[in-house]
Amino acid sequence: MVNFIKNRMTNTLATNKVNILGNSYLPELDGLRFLAFMLVFIHHHPFFSTIPYLSFLSNYGWIGVDLFFALSAFLLTKLLLEEYQLVQSINIKKFYLRRIFRIWPVYFLFIAVVIIPYLFFEGFKFTPEISQRLFSLVAFYDNIAAANSGYNPIIGTAHLWTIAYEEQFYICLPVVIILLTKFSPKSQLFILTATLLFLNLIRIFFISADVSHPLIWVLPITHFDSIILGIILGFGGFNFLIEKLNSSIIGVAGIFCFIMICQLPQIDHNSFLLILSYSLVGISTTLLLISVLNNDYLKKIFSNKILVYLGKRSYGLYVYHLILIKAGETVLTKIFNIQNESFLWFAFSLTCTIIISILSYSIIEKPFLKIKKKFQIINSRPI
Repeated sequence: MVNFIKNRMTNTLATNKVNILGNSYLPELDGLRFLAFMLVFIHHHPFFSTIPYLSFLSNYGWIGVDLFFALSAFLLTKLLLEEYQLVQSINIKKFYLRRIFRIWPVYFLFIAVVIIPYLFFEGFKFTPEISQRLFSLVAFYDNIAAANSGYNPIIGTAHLWTIAYEEQFYICLPVVIILLTKFSPKSQLFILTATLLFLNLIRIFFISADVSHPLIWVLPITHFDSIILGIILGFGGFNFLIEKLNSSIIGVAGIFCFIMICQLPQIDHNSFLLILSYSLVGISTTLLLISVLNNDYLKKIFSNKILVYLGKRSYGLYVYHLILIKAGETVLTKIFNIQNESFLWFAFSLTCTIIISILSYSIIEKPFLKIKKKFQIINSRPI
């Protein structure tokens, strides 16, 4: 496996392609994170749904979630392989501690804040359902709870099933990487491809059973394409594509896949077309990621200082945005008596989300990120 990694690095550097195992910090991916957040924000805010020819951004902005998944899968695979190259092993304990210090502080503080109204204010009832869903948030299985009972009804938390999803992914990833390093490159690609096919069979089973949305959307065994393709990219499984095709062509192909997705029914519509939708989402996000990593023009765009700055704060942006969309509506309609001004609502909520996330990053996240660095074996992005 060491020779495989060295060969990958040599081939990559020789062809001036993505250095999968070299440079640990890729600022353009922080800019891409902000794009992922904006897609999700647009999807959750009703403003764009009212604009002709742009409503597709609202209807299909959920692809931003998959872009986050692809980014996480690629970057974490890349870092773990770098660690394996450096010390010939992967320290699972330190990996988990790094994830804990990155994810938990903001996450649990946010949960503590959103549960306050249910404890102290009229109009918010702390029912058995709220109690159960609070526990699902704390125990990181809210995606499983959502599969059974729908999105979390606790205000501002309906999107946090993705955090549970990613925590489950984090538990498995280092073990998967360790196991895969024992195989040849061809075997690695075969195993990951076979996993894609097997999980597709599981998804077909659930579609055949006519399950209700959001079950397929929230479970890792049915919504897996972007994650697995991101891992394959991290292992260099797309190097053949990178070496043979111009990065601009790869980017255009990714956009074309997104256009095709927009011609298909929404993911809450249960049909066998979901197989195509999810597959195209995985392909689209991965191709976009490859294109940004390899295209100098896109690198320059997404390495813009403002985009990188906001992208570094994308975790807070994502966690806080849903409740601040609701808060923005309340402030404008009930305090300032401004009605039917969806653009003002959009701008106000987005501004508040950015401000709160910047403050959160400085006050809450930075101190824990400094602790996280003590458990790093490979230096990742700067704080």
